[in-house]
Amino acid sequence: MTCKPVGKFTESCYRAAVARLALTSPMAKVAPPELVQRLERALRLFPELGDDPVTVGVTASRGLDGLAYPSERLIRLNPYRRRMVTYFTIGHELTHLLQPPGLALIPSGEVQCDIWTLARDPLFLDEKPCYLRVDCDGRSWRRHAHAVQALCRQAIDERPRNRRYIVWLGGQLAKYFRRPTPEQPDLFDSLISEEPRPPSR
Repeated sequence: MTCKPVGKFTESCYRAAVARLALTSPMAKVAPPELVQRLERALRLFPELGDDPVTVGVTASRGLDGLAYPSERLIRLNPYRRRMVTYFTIGHELTHLLQPPGLALIPSGEVQCDIWTLARDPLFLDEKPCYLRVDCDGRSWRRHAHAVQALCRQAIDERPRNRRYIVWLGGQLAKYFRRPTPEQPDLFDSLISEEPRPPSR
């Protein structure tokens, strides 16, 4: 069988190296190796998805950063952005696969998706959330990312005893940003490197 090139590799090489990642033909034609590496790295942080492949395609509109089809284990990303697709966007779409009608492990909703994505791992703090309201712009987000992540984790812990945990989180975020200097160490002072880390055991 002849292997069709995908970036610097071939489809068969990707199947051997990334068993849980399946690119659609359109995505295979345009995905740079760095995007595939980001997808592989992000998938390792979603053990709930198991060993069955997650299919990654291209968004139908270049104005959309991403889409998810949970019942099909399919996400679509926009590889035509001026900068590389962020880990946050990848994580957000993968988190949708954990919501109904997918695995239904976390509650449905876009704000909920942001909360669980940010809480999962520092890797997904490289971009400001899309739906969770945070009182900062994209440039200053890196100074607040760790604090927002901590509050998202607290909100998830709050949820079993408080059905209004998102309202609670909104209040906590408002308090944080009202402080005289609501600022944490720069995200990129502590963000882990781009080198893939070994899988956890």
